[in-house]
Parts: sequence; C-alpha cells; structure tokens
Amino acid sequence: MPDARISELPAAALPLGDADLAPLVQASGATSETRRATIAQLRDAVLADRGLHVRDYGARGDGTTDDAPAFQAAIDALKAMGGGTLLLGPRNYRIASPILVDGVTVRLQGAGFTEGPGPGQGSWLVIDTPGFTPLTFTGPLARGSAIRDIAVRQIHGAALNENWAPTAHDWVVRVEDCYGGIDIDNLLLSGVNKGIYCRNSGRLDIRRLRGQVFACGVEIDQCYDVPPLHSLHFWPFWSDDSNVLRWTQAHGDALVFRRTDGVFIDQAFALGYRSMFHFAASADGVTTKFYIGQAYVDFCKYGVWIEGDGTDGQIANLTTQGEIFASGGQPLPGSSGLYVSASGTRIQIGNLRVDTVEDNPLRLEGSGNRLDLFALRCVRYNSRSNGAAAIHLADSGAAAPNTVYLGSPPLLEGPNPGPLTNTGSNGILAMQAPAGRAGRPGLMLGGTDTGLFAPASGTLAGAAGGTEVLRATAAGTVTLGGMPGSHALEVTTSLSTANHLVASGSAAGGAVSVQAQGADANISLALVAKGSGALLASLPDGTAAGGAARGMNAVDWQQSRDTAAKVASGTNATIGGGRQNTASGSDSTVAGGAGNSASAPQSAVGGGLTNFASGNASVVAGGSNNTANETVTWIPGGSWASSRATYGRGAWGSGFLSVQGDAQAGEFVLRRQGTDATQARLTSNNLAPGTNNSINLPNGGTYMVRMLVVARQVGGNADTVGDSAGWIVDALVRRGANAATTVLVGGGGASIAPTYSDAGATAWRLAVAADTANGGIAVSGTGEANKIINWVARVMSVEVVG
Repeated sequence: MPDARISELPAAALPLGDADLAPLVQASGATSETRRATIAQLRDAVLADRGLHVRDYGARGDGTTDDAPAFQAAIDALKAMGGGTLLLGPRNYRIASPILVDGVTVRLQGAGFTEGPGPGQGSWLVIDTPGFTPLTFTGPLARGSAIRDIAVRQIHGAALNENWAPTAHDWVVRVEDCYGGIDIDNLLLSGVNKGIYCRNSGRLDIRRLRGQVFACGVEIDQCYDVPPLHSLHFWPFWSDDSNVLRWTQAHGDALVFRRTDGVFIDQAFALGYRSMFHFAASADGVTTKFYIGQAYVDFCKYGVWIEGDGTDGQIANLTTQGEIFASGGQPLPGSSGLYVSASGTRIQIGNLRVDTVEDNPLRLEGSGNRLDLFALRCVRYNSRSNGAAAIHLADSGAAAPNTVYLGSPPLLEGPNPGPLTNTGSNGILAMQAPAGRAGRPGLMLGGTDTGLFAPASGTLAGAAGGTEVLRATAAGTVTLGGMPGSHALEVTTSLSTANHLVASGSAAGGAVSVQAQGADANISLALVAKGSGALLASLPDGTAAGGAARGMNAVDWQQSRDTAAKVASGTNATIGGGRQNTASGSDSTVAGGAGNSASAPQSAVGGGLTNFASGNASVVAGGSNNTANETVTWIPGGSWASSRATYGRGAWGSGFLSVQGDAQAGEFVLRRQGTDATQARLTSNNLAPGTNNSINLPNGGTYMVRMLVVARQVGGNADTVGDSAGWIVDALVRRGANAATTVLVGGGGASIAPTYSDAGATAWRLAVAADTANGGIAVSGTGEANKIINWVARVMSVEVVG
C-alpha cells in the first residue's frame, strides 16, 4: 500500500516483535526524510540510560510461561548497560529456572502487591517447581542491588492434615560472595519454604519483610559488617491451618544467625515457629554484638534460642509467648522465652516479658553464661506444677557458673508461679553488681551484702551493691554518691566553724529550704558553678519540664516553659524569671515577663509579654508584642511596635490598627562626616545608604517627621574649628506599593539654609528628599572645601501604615 496514509493502514497485531518496523521521520540536511526503524531500535533509543521492563525481553506474566529466561535476558542487558532498574508489571511471573545477578548492580522493582495467600494484584513471582534457587546475587559488582515491592508464592502440594510438610523448595533469594550490601525492601513471602540466605556478604539490608515461611525466613552467615533488619512480620498469610502451624512450631526458625557481626534487628514479629531468633554456629564462628530493639514473639517454642558458644548481644524490649497454636492456651512442650544451650555467652536485656511456657521462662544450660536483665515479667509458667523456676540455671560443675544479674525485682504471675530460681545449682542470681571488698559488708539478694565498712583508720564508708556511696572522715568531710573523687555531694567542716548550711524539708503545703545559719548576724550564701557552668533553677532534661541545656556561664532562674528550647541557651545569657522566656543570643538578657525572646548577641528584654529582641544589642524595655529586629534598635515600652529592621532606630506605640507597627512613633539618629563641599548622606550606621540604615518606610506607609540636625567643624584648614550650624526641619513623606513610589509630600528641600549658625557656617546646606532607591527619606549635608564637618540628625517620626 505505497500510497496509503498511516491512518489507512491496518492495525498492528499484538504483541509487537523486536523485528517489527515503524516509520520514522528524521532530518536529512535541510529537509526531512521518512525512514524505517525496528521496535528494538526504537526501544534502545528511547530507553537509553533508563530502566528496563521484563516484558520487553519476553516475560509474559501469565502465571504459566517460565519467565525466568526473560528476567535473565533483561539482567544481561542491564549488565551491558552498566546496571540499572528492572521493572516488573502487576502480573504473575512464573519462575521455573534460576535467575543470576552476577557482575552487575540490578534493582528489581515491582508494582507492589496485595497481602494475601496467593497472587492477587501487584507483582508476584510464582514458584511451582523445587530443586533450584530462583534468584541469586553474587560477586562484588552485585553489591548495591535491590529487591523492592514484590511478592513471592511457592506451591506446596501436600494435603492439609497431620502429616503436612512443605515442599522442599530451595531459598527464594541467595546472596553469596557479594562482600557488600544488597537491599530488600517490601518483600512478601507467602507460603515459602525458605526465604533469604546470605553468606559472605556484609550489610544485607532487609526492611518491611512480611510473609509466612516454613523452614526459615532469613539465615545469615559469614557476615562481617552490620546487617540491619527492620520491620519484619512473619504471620500466617498463606494458611492458618493448625497442621501447618504445628509443623512450623516444631521445625521452623524465623531468623537464623551464624557468623554474623553486629546485626541490628528492630520492629520484628513472628507467629508460630520453633524459634524467632536462633543464634547458631558455623565453621566461621558465631554471632557477636547483636542488637534487638523491639520484638514480639507469638506462639513460638523459643523466643530467643542461643546454641552457639560465645554468642553475645543486647536486647532492648522483647515479649514472647509459647502456646501451642489453636490449643486453648496450652504451652508448647519444652518452651522457654530465652533458651541458652551454649556456653560462654554474654547477653544484656532491658525489658523481657515471657508468657505461657511449659516450665521455665528463662533457661541457661552449659557453663559460664552471663545474663544481665533489667526488668523481667513472667506470666503463666510452671504449668506442670513441678516447681519449675522462672530462671533455671544449670549446674556447671567444675566449669564457670552460669550467672544472672537482675536490675529490678522480677514480676512473677500466673495461677501457679514457681520460685524465682532453682535450687541445687552453683548458678548465681543476684539483684545488683558484685560487692566490693573490706569484709564484704554489702548485701545483694541471695548473695553478697550491702552495708558499712572502714577503708582506713578514722574513716567510715558505706557500700551499696558493692559500690561505695558514702564516706565520712574524722576531719568532718562527708562524701555522698561515690568514693572520693567520684562523688556527687561533699560536705566539709573547717576548723572553728561558726556558720553552717541547713537544708530542711517541710510538711505538706510547705516549702523546703536551704538556709545559711550560725553565729554571725549576717551570713552570705554563695552558689558557685565551676568553670563555664551555668546557674539554673530547673534540671535540663530535654523536655518542657527541665528545658534544654543552658549556655556556658548562663544564669537561668525561670521555672515555667512550654517547650524545651525556652531557656537561657546563649553563652553568658540570663533569664531573671517569668515564664516561657528565651535568651538564646550570647550575652543576652530577659529580665522577666512572659513569652519574651532575646535571640541576638547582647540583646535584652526587660519584661512584659511576647516581646522580641532579635537584633544585635537590641533592647525592648517592656510592654507587649514589640519587636526590635536590627542592630542596636530599641523600644522603650508600649505595644505592637516594630523597629522595621532599621539599624539603631527606636519605636513605640500603644497598639495597632491592622498589623504590628502600623500606628507608632519612632526616633532615628543619623550621622556622617564630610570633608569637602561634596554632599554627604547621613545614615544610622555611618555607611552607604541601604534598606536597613535610613528613614525607610514600609510599603503603604506615611511618616510625619521632625528633624533636629547639627553640624560642627572638627578639622580642616579653612575658617575655625568649632564652627557649628543647626536645622529644624519638618517633612511629610509617603510610600506606595514599592520604593520607587516614595514621594516627599511637604517640607524638606534640596538646599536648606541653617536655622542657626556661626558666621563661618552660613554656607552649609541640608538636603531632605525622597529616597526612591530605598523607599524613605534621604537626609544629606553639604559643607565646604577644606573643612571636616561632623553631621548628626535626630529624626522624630509618627508613622501610619495601611
């Protein structure tokens, strides 16, 4: 059809093939020429340096075709491109052969998924054949690869009865010999035998991993560099059939760690496993320095199972429960919240709750294990009424004993709680740290003592939990809180002491006191900080109660604030009292009042309500809702005045019409030195005129001003040093929408003779004009040649804006 229009051509058959042709108009010299291009050529040109899509490499996503070869072809293409993102559509991709990521960094990006037992909406990988690893990352160049927003389903054909067992599928994902990190984010494993295996690859990062796995969710070995695991949720997404859950409770481990250094685990949940955290061993070693932040273990035989000798780590918060699934609350045989079947382990736990176990909530076998446990709650244990203890410490014989140190009394609950620990063992269970020496006078529950001892002649000391907390000497020195040099409070008594300090409590409704008392009629009381420490009336705690840390050498007597930042945080800053005040500038001061702020160096607020001094050395004496927001600006009081960010000016008012500063009075002091007959512009900081150092109006403002201007000759070789002139000038100026609309309505002038002057100063002139560059009044003085003249102007204003 050589003469047909494109619109007259028959529709193309789908799907398009790489060899299919399409017309393309290209420039050819000064003209254009229609040429042909294959679909493959168009795709390569349009998608250069962009991600690839598996459909472009033959993936059907129909749940029947083996799409693994298409995945591999796309990954190989990305390898040739230098890596990139491989996109998956919202389809069911059957994977029946291995996919390898080697020598390339690939990000597998799915379209999300609907949580559930099987493929629904989103991107799903369906694996119906065992005997291979669906996805492997290997080699150094695979580091940085990722899997995101994808769901996986494996097919298991066994009938759901008491003999059910999963099909022996291999790991869904293997990360091996990458030596670095692979990211896995938002992955659902629904009905998966084994999930993720990582070996000889550090920094594996797993986040938002969900699903129901049977044999193992994640196993890590030979990981020498801190793998983080966050937001894990193992739950019966695939099936809550009791036969499935009974199998996983007998055989499944949610997480297995062998040689793993510094693994971080947080926000983790698992339901229905033999163990949630299984710390085992391999030929390469055991896990050290593991960190578990928050974890909840439900219907698991062991919350934490440690069988690798020398394992050590920390757990912040853990709750574990050991029921048989769907049994009406019966515990799993042999269940424990923490089970240590190894030796030489070191575990620290902050908060631990163990619910519904058969005998012992905590069980330490082996020898030389140490557990430091701050808070323990055991609920429903000793279910066989056999005297099972909450903490079982195995007798280690001639080897080092197993030891548990408790930080607080444990809470033991249930219909028949057993004792805290078992008898007939050489294990050690104590409430606090080991006692000190000097006759071991301390007392620790079930072990060492706490009491008094004499470290030297004429000295009395007290120990608590083996730590010295009090010492008194014959010289009258008493230290509290620790041994001398590490104590918190010290009382010294000098020879012939006549005056002393009395600290008194009070009855309800009274006030406690610290008083100077003694023989003298007048006794001073000094409160002295050390070095650059601050003096303050409340203890900084980072909250509104105590506030944030104070600045060096600060003084803060304020006790009431609504945020932690409202304190004297500047160096040498002072808050005299009041509430909700802030002195954050160095050398700043807020004397009192409420809601005031001195935020710039040397700024000050005397008092009042909601006043702000934010310019260097600015001052608001009092009043309310005033703002001094430029260097050395000042507001004597009143309310709703603003210095309008003008250097050195004053402002005051008694309220506002619509906005702050729209009905106020003000004062400016301008200065400049002239050296000849050239006009010199007066400004408040003696610099070139700008938006912050002249009598500048806001948009929509009108000022009526009276100027008192004085000039005095201070040098030069003409006439007499000391000659002076003065002017009294009134002017009305207004400004419209911008600086260019500023006009002098009345008064002023371009060459104003002195109101008063010496004979040698009669030729000096003052100019008062509209400044359309900065939007205000320009005050300039013109002297004479060979005369150095200092010019100073006091400008009093009344200001309205609207």
